[in-house]
Amino acid sequence: QKAVLREALRLIQAMVDVMSSSGWLKPALAAMEVSQMVVQALWDSSPNLMQLPHVTQALATACGEAGVETVFDLMDMEDEDRTKLLQMPENKLAALAGVCNRYPNVSLEYEVVDADEVAAGDAVQVQVKLERENEGDVGPVHAPNYPKEKEEAWWLLVGDPTTNQLLSIKRVSLQRKATVKLDFTAPEEVGKKALTLFLMCDAWAGCDQEYEFTLDVGEAMEEDD
Repeated sequence: QKAVLREALRLIQAMVDVMSSSGWLKPALAAMEVSQMVVQALWDSSPNLMQLPHVTQALATACGEAGVETVFDLMDMEDEDRTKLLQMPENKLAALAGVCNRYPNVSLEYEVVDADEVAAGDAVQVQVKLERENEGDVGPVHAPNYPKEKEEAWWLLVGDPTTNQLLSIKRVSLQRKATVKLDFTAPEEVGKKALTLFLMCDAWAGCDQEYEFTLDVGEAMEEDD
């Protein structure tokens, strides 16, 4: 089992590469979620809080009933309320807090370059700025069931969920800050095109982000003879 797990992420990465080259958005996103499941040894339907040390299914369910469903929900609580909800001894609370402090809190800003000048068939560039808001060292992912130390990595994608088309993808390593450029070709159809920008982690669940934006595609300029 350990040998299979050690090679699984390489195979999943290869699957993402194949799906990306074929322009398949939803299968690529599904493979990225499988990567998270492999690292965390949890199903995608499992509570996100079970990524934290000493959080059982029963405790995660109790937290959910109290309106605390994500790691961010837990971190936003007052200390007294959190301690009362978790009912853990100090040493377990300290271990849980250490992992919460490493759980990626990433801010994302994006801009379509020259968005008001995009014409059918033009080259389009989306510039994305990422910044980790956590304090302290990044450190490896908390994944006690994964057989080796795992550093987190990310994918940035632009795609059209309605047509299942993946337009651009980049693999990203994020320490503190990163600026990423995603390039693709504008559709040939003139008009407004709804697209989505995705930020997907390969190891932690519950910290993925997506942003919908509209690309206003104008008519292509006719070349002079």
